[in-house]
Amino acid sequence: MLEYRIQNAIPSDKESTPAIILIHGYGSHANDLFSFAPYLPNNHTIIAIQAPLAVGPNSYAWYPLQMDALGEVTSELEAAWGAVQLIVETIHELVQIHKLDPKDVSLFGFSQGAILSWAIAYHHSHLVRRIVALSGMVHESVNASEAPNFIAYASHGINDQVIPISKPRNTIAPLSEKHDAISYHEYNDGHNVSQENFDKLIKWLKKTNL
Repeated sequence: MLEYRIQNAIPSDKESTPAIILIHGYGSHANDLFSFAPYLPNNHTIIAIQAPLAVGPNSYAWYPLQMDALGEVTSELEAAWGAVQLIVETIHELVQIHKLDPKDVSLFGFSQGAILSWAIAYHHSHLVRRIVALSGMVHESVNASEAPNFIAYASHGINDQVIPISKPRNTIAPLSEKHDAISYHEYNDGHNVSQENFDKLIKWLKKTNL
C-alpha cells in the first residue's frame, strides 16, 4: 500500500465520508498537494498519496519519464498503467480502512498526477465521481471515446514549459466542448496553480459537492 497523509473529515463520526485523493506530480511528494488540505471542503476526508519511485531526495514519481531523440518527453506505458493499478488498489484499501463513501471519491491531480487521474476516471469510472486535473493532459493510450461517467475540472497554464498548452488543447478541450461534465480552463500561468485558478476550482468543488 502507498504511503499517505490524511486529514479527517469534520464531523468524523459519520458512518462514511466523501474523500478527495491528492495525487502529486513527477519529482514531488505527498506533502506538496497536502498543503491544499486546509482549504478543501472539510466534510471530506483528504488523503495525499505518495508515489513509490524515488528520483531524488524527497522527490518521487509514479512512473519513469525519458527524453526521445526529438527532445519530447516520453513515458513507459507499462509502468504508467501499473501506477494506475497501484493507485486504484490503494483507493480500495483506503475506502475500507477509513470508512470512505465509495460513491463519492474525488481525485485531485497535478501534472503526472493529473494524467493518472484522467486514466483512472475513464478506465475505473465506478471508483471516481469527479476529478480535478491541473497542468496535465489525457494520454493517447486512454480510451476517452465514451461519454464520461464522472465530472471534471481541468486547467492549464498558457505559458507551461513542462507540458505545453498544445497537449491539453488537443486532448482535453475537445472533450469539454463535447461533454458538459468536463470543464476546461486556461490561465496566464506556467506549470503551477495560480490563486485565480485555485479559487475557481474551490468554487467548483463546493458547487459539485453532493
